[in-house]
This record gives sequence, structure tokens and C-alpha cells, in this order.
Amino acid sequence: MLSVRHILIYLQIILSLPALTQQAYKGVIYDVKSRDPVPYATIRLIGKQGGMIANEDGRYYLPAVVFLKTDTVLVSCVGYNSRKIPVRALKDSANIGLHPMVYDLKEVNIVAKGQPDYLYRMYYDICQKYRKTDEKLYAKAYFSFLSECNGEPLELIEAYFNASVSAGEGISQLTPKNGRIGLTLRNFWSLNTTDILKHLFPFTSGGHHTVPMCAGNFSYHRFKELYYVNLIKHSGEGKNINYVLRLVPKSDSVKLFESIVYLNEYDNTIDRIENSLKNIDFYYLRTPIHGDRVDSVNVAWSVTFDNSDKEHPKISRMSLDYSLLYIEKLEEKKTSLSANAELLFYDFNKPYLNTLGYLGDQPNDYQRIMSIPYDSVFWMYPGITPESRKQSKFRDFFRSNGVLLNYSPSLNSFVRSVYIPWAADRNLEFYELGTSPPVSKTVYIPTVPGRSDPRKGSQILGLILINPVEINDSLHLSSVTLVNARGSYMNERQSYRATAFINVIFDLYELKRRETVNRFHSMKYGSLTSWNEFKDLYGKELGNVQDSILLFYKDSWEGTNVDMIVKWSEIVSARLGVKRTALIQRMIVEDQDKKKRKRSKP
Repeated sequence: MLSVRHILIYLQIILSLPALTQQAYKGVIYDVKSRDPVPYATIRLIGKQGGMIANEDGRYYLPAVVFLKTDTVLVSCVGYNSRKIPVRALKDSANIGLHPMVYDLKEVNIVAKGQPDYLYRMYYDICQKYRKTDEKLYAKAYFSFLSECNGEPLELIEAYFNASVSAGEGISQLTPKNGRIGLTLRNFWSLNTTDILKHLFPFTSGGHHTVPMCAGNFSYHRFKELYYVNLIKHSGEGKNINYVLRLVPKSDSVKLFESIVYLNEYDNTIDRIENSLKNIDFYYLRTPIHGDRVDSVNVAWSVTFDNSDKEHPKISRMSLDYSLLYIEKLEEKKTSLSANAELLFYDFNKPYLNTLGYLGDQPNDYQRIMSIPYDSVFWMYPGITPESRKQSKFRDFFRSNGVLLNYSPSLNSFVRSVYIPWAADRNLEFYELGTSPPVSKTVYIPTVPGRSDPRKGSQILGLILINPVEINDSLHLSSVTLVNARGSYMNERQSYRATAFINVIFDLYELKRRETVNRFHSMKYGSLTSWNEFKDLYGKELGNVQDSILLFYKDSWEGTNVDMIVKWSEIVSARLGVKRTALIQRMIVEDQDKKKRKRSKP
């Protein structure tokens, strides 16, 4: 049990979070000339690890626990001159103005004249540098995704990931840590993009064959053969010369992206690459319904680099925007769809602690994110970027017109996942096991078909999922008990006895979850040492609960002995504080009726 001391420590951490969020420097980064916000500007601590990214509205948020008054930050964005600002100066001037770079187009003609290969060679040589930067770095990643149907919000996804990424090879791994999804309560076309992002490679030919290629993916001679290079802007002098190039495919091919590249010749670095393509047959955006079709597709994606270490550049941000017309076969009905995704990488070499019991066999990101428990502490604590106005608009819309999955525990019943969460106020029903959940007529979420192979006996697979969140050198645990519906089954007819049998197993897992989490709180609270010890404890406790379940299988003759099911239920319910009296009573009556029918037969 939790001692008074540990309860007080836990409450102190939770109650201190709102205070932490108030101790911050915040404002807007704006263009000094136009007065417009500068989206996704980077704010980096000079001489230290750490930084934040402004959101799409230019708003930034610097937690006082990370940024001290004695620190100095470097504020930068592609196309603008960087600024060094002492943090103490932000108190009086929260808004930060950046001056756009002044481009001297007269010099452009001088540079390009008489040197047709100069621009090709300059860009290709820098690509070679990035191509060789293939060391995979582990990092945290924040994913924001918004999609619309005929101008109305369709999907909202916000998630935190552990990522494996390199400048040369792109994203090789995205492991969900926590998140939430918003969906409208009507028919919709899923536009989730995480798989697409993992197939976009700026410097290697190893990309997915259904994704068009960009100029950096080719050898020098192939690059010259396929692309025109135009110098459209040029600025600076001496050791700070910046170029903006437009790379245009020579043929009207849907297999090549047109690109805008921002680079620095002296530093041999690329700040950002913007790729675009129109009217394409894009694999990920094809219709799943026979007869319908996708038309007028416009795709744009960009990658922004962190060149603070010029010899070891890193990807700091990837974005993907696309729009399309969805044409239904009947009556040629046209639906306009659009989506925007932002993936921000930060805290390189410091990923989140991995979740214990991670749902690794989930078939898609929807179910992976939905199955990870929503954690209010995780979302209250400052992330990599503050919420934008568009995100707020989407969330407000879903609160009144749709549903936010994992936004609160009361909405977990909507999750069409192969994993079913434990709940004290409902029974796990027999029909929920061994097959995919019934598909809603109005909401389509990808599901996995149930197995059709013949089975004998019964198998109920539970899972204790524990998700650690680091808060100021301490750990907060969110946890949930789940039953794997896809891997569980009972080879008999639906009955109250079978339902009671399943629920006793479910209750055994939940009882062990509570005991295990309480054991963690009784250790050296929150230290990484205690976390490593706790991982060993977790494995042992899972073995213990499985031993108990095997004994229950044996005692109840695999769920056929009503008297033993009642006995086990009474013991577990008393310890768990949950009474399933009505279910047990129905089971007993059902069993008595069955015995009467047998005795009445001639």
C-alpha cells in the first residue's frame, strides 16, 4: 500500500505541474518587415543541450525549469537572420522579431554566368556530405496531424514517439509513446501519414518505390540528366553566403519532385528542402473502395535540418501536406480532402523510457496510439511546441461534433482496438474475444480480421501496460490492464459461465497491476535506478500472475467448474474491491437450469 509520505510526494508532483507551466517565457516570433508570425522557428540554448520550436502561429514557450535567466538563446529560422538573446531580456520583450535575409539579385547573374555546372556541383557536393551522415540517432518526436473534409475537421492526431533518424537515411523507426486521436462521427477517409513520412528520403535512393524521388537521391550525372537548376536568390558575403535553388525536372514526370533548396556554400550545409508535385497517382492515397477514385492530388513535403554541429547535421523537422478530390462511383460525387502533418525531432540521444508491455503487434498507428493509455500528466507537462490555434479549433470541434480517443477514460469504450481495457463497471463479454470488433456503420477504423483456425480449450491473454513519464528527474507511471482480443478465445458457446471465467482472469491481471505499481511507489521513488529494478520486478510479477491463471484454469477445469469459478471470484473480488454479484448469480442460475434439463431427459 502507498504510505502517507509517498502519497504526499505523488500529489506534490501532480499539483506542481500547473505552477511549472506558469513559470515560463512565452510570446510570438514575428517578421520585422511584414509583422506576420514566423512559424516553426527554433529556439536553442547556446552552450547547452535543449531547445524549443515555435508552433505554426509563431508562438513559443520556454519553461523556466529548462531556460534560466543566465542563459542565452539562439533564435533562427530559414530565410531570416538569426538572433542571440539573453533569456533575462525576454521578460520585458516577450515577442521576438527576426529580420528577413536581404537577397541581392544582381549578384545572382554574376555567379551563374558562364558557369553552367557550378550550381549542380555545389548542390551535389553538399548532398554527398549529408548522404554520408548515416549514423542513426535516437530522439524524441512530436507528431501533429490535421485533416479536413470539405473544409470541416476530419481527423486530429497528436502523439509522442521515440524515433530513430539520420540525415542520410531519414526515419527508420517511430515507436508511439503516448497520444490521442480525434475522429468525426460519420463516414471518413483515413489520411494518417506516419507510414508516408517513413518513406521520404532526401538523400538516398532507398525510398519506397511508390513515392516519387527528389533531386538529392541521384548520382551526379543522373542528377544533371534529370533536373534543371535555377538560382533564384542569393545573399550575404564572405563566410556567410546563402543560396536558394529551384530544382525542376526536365520531363513532365510524376516520378520526380520539384524542389526549393536553402543552403549555405561556405558552411557546406542545407537549411531546408521543400518538395512538391501535382496530379499524381500516389500509392498511399488510393481509394480502398472499388469503383471510387482519387483525382487532382497535390503533395508537398519538406525537411529542415539542425546544423548546429556542421559536421554532423540532424533532421529537426519533417512536414507533409496534401490535398485531393475523392470521387465516388455513384453520381460522381466529389469530396475535397486535405491533410497536414508535422513531425518534430528533439532531445537527440535522450528518447523516452520505453513502455513496459508495449503493444508491438498492432497493425497500424491508429491502434498503436489508441491502445496506449491517455495520461493527463503527460499532456499537461510542456512539450516541444505550444498548441496552435488550428489545433485548438480541431479539438473544440471534436468535443462537440465528434470524439477524442484517449482524451479521457470515459471514451475508451469507443476504441476499436484488438486490446480491450479493464473496467470495474462492466463485464468483458464473451463475443469480444477471438474475432475483430464489429465495424461501425458510421466510423471506419482499420481492424484486423479474427483467426479462423480451429481451436481447442480456451486461452485468455492479458497485458499489463505501464507507461513511464519523466518529470524533473522523477517518474510518473500511467498504467492499464488490457486483454488481447485477437489472441484470446474460448472454444464453446456463449454463456454466463464463460463470461464469468473470462472476467476472473481479467480481474487477476488488474489485481497484479495494482500490486506492481504500488511496489514501484514503495521503492526509491522516481529514480532511474528504481526504474531498472522495477523492470526486473515487472517481468517476475507477470510470471507470477500467469502461474495464478494456470492454477485457476486447472481448478476450474478450464472454465467448466462453476463452483471453483465462484470460489476464485469471491477471493479476487474481495481483494480488488469489485463485486460481479449479478454475473455470478446469473451463472449459478444458468448452471442449475442446465442440470435440471439433464435430469428431466428420459
